[in-house]
Amino acid sequence: MKKQQMIPLANIPNIDKLGDFLEETMERSGGILNFLLEAQAREEGIPDDERLSPDTFGSERIFLDFFINDEMEDDFPLIARDFLLHEYNNLKDHEDVEYLDVERGCDWPEKVFNRFVLNLMMNAVNSGSDYAKALFRNLYKTYYKKEYNSLKKFNTLSASELLSLAKPDEVNCSYFTNLARILFIAKISGIRINRDCNYIYECLNEMSRQMDAWGCFCFDEATGENYKKCRQEIEEKYDVNKLYELDAKASRFLGNSLKWAGYSPEYVEICDDEECGLIERLGLALSIFKKTFPGKEYTEEDIVLYGTILHTARALTCNATWLVSQLGIIAYGEKYTDFYDNFPSQFRPVDKTMQSHGVGKKEKEVIKPKLPEEPQYREETLIAELDALRRKVHKLENDNDNLRTDIADSKKQIKDNREMKDQLDAATRELAALRNYVYNLTEEEQPESKVSLEAMTESIGKLRIVIIGGHSNWVSKVKNRFPDWVFVSPDASGTPDVDIVDKADHVYFFTDTISHSAYSRFMNVVRERKVDFGYIHGVNIDKNTRQIYNELIEQPSCF
Repeated sequence: MKKQQMIPLANIPNIDKLGDFLEETMERSGGILNFLLEAQAREEGIPDDERLSPDTFGSERIFLDFFINDEMEDDFPLIARDFLLHEYNNLKDHEDVEYLDVERGCDWPEKVFNRFVLNLMMNAVNSGSDYAKALFRNLYKTYYKKEYNSLKKFNTLSASELLSLAKPDEVNCSYFTNLARILFIAKISGIRINRDCNYIYECLNEMSRQMDAWGCFCFDEATGENYKKCRQEIEEKYDVNKLYELDAKASRFLGNSLKWAGYSPEYVEICDDEECGLIERLGLALSIFKKTFPGKEYTEEDIVLYGTILHTARALTCNATWLVSQLGIIAYGEKYTDFYDNFPSQFRPVDKTMQSHGVGKKEKEVIKPKLPEEPQYREETLIAELDALRRKVHKLENDNDNLRTDIADSKKQIKDNREMKDQLDAATRELAALRNYVYNLTEEEQPESKVSLEAMTESIGKLRIVIIGGHSNWVSKVKNRFPDWVFVSPDASGTPDVDIVDKADHVYFFTDTISHSAYSRFMNVVRERKVDFGYIHGVNIDKNTRQIYNELIEQPSCF
């Protein structure tokens, strides 16, 4: 029975009048009332276990998300310190359900710390910590005095009484946060919550599920799928030397800005763990630029400026990621991270039984009298076990979401590694081709071959060779000797015909007469399609024939 009602409830004598009450407050309480009405209509469909003991996860999550008000936020470092002083040794035995996501990247560091500690506090409550329950009650009494003075008058709460207590005012103007707060404090204060409140729990669970649906942010959302092309564009379209000069100027300005803030001028370089070089960073900046402002042209100054912003933003987020990681390790130890799987810690906790003069004496074991066991299937015990199982399910759901994120990150890493390997392979092939080209330049005459020139011509004439570049007179003569070969003008513009390169046994670049743009465009296709290639020079067709025969027939291993 309740001691005294907070306000007269003549206008709401029973739950049947709930609709009228909700309509009166619709304008101030927002969309939560729609959820309440829909949840009430679905009440008959609530499963039996939900009727016996409602799932409180959503209510508890919303409570934690909005419990800290402005006054409490100023004092929260002291609150966190007091909690950790009392409960730190017990954290390893508490549940570790993740109510609040501290890795989503939508909070400043102070709030990340506060939310992390609140997670620990809720896990302590659900693990049976009397101190944690008393702490929450004390905070409620201190920072929600008016609501506390009303709630303490109740021994039980019906749905109509709960809705009346949670009615928004000028300070607490959110209906669902008020409901979640009152439900949680009532639960840990021993106030009985009637079963006609079950549909309100379900409503808060639905709100929590919608919060989960917001999802995380990802790389592709910001860049699209054009990073690789933008990376190539940086080298082909822009003056790379100018980019480095502009970056040096931007770095000096950034360094002086950090000095002005009292930090090392190298602070961004120190913190950006993902920095992989200027060209890669500018390629990423360009891809984000094109995703953000499609259809615009960008100067070297634009690219470097926004590349510096990207560099600084990554340093900031690396700091936040580090903070979350360190908090987790401090609270949960090695099991929080797989880092120590690869790099085992050399630290071993000090044995508490060790004393200054050696190992302390083992205290005599005290045998406590065996107490009579409680009945195994009491309703309260079953409900407690049901609640614990629910929280384990929610933890597994959180772990599953985190695993999906880790898998996505791993796939991206594998893709990046594969692209890096392809680039390395391409660079190796290009180096081999250039080394062979330089060797041919330094050799005055190629070694005499026992094969006749006619036999060489017949042998390589059967191959599908593509020649890119070359003076028109030379091309005309080579065509007469090798009519099945394909020749590409040195002034060719536009997108290369991929099929021409794709079907070739070998591609040769004629270095004496070819434009830089044509070389770059065709080389990109050669790299992508992994087609064998080389370089030829000089207009002596017999010498060209011997070189190609020697490289492709006699000594193919050089490629």
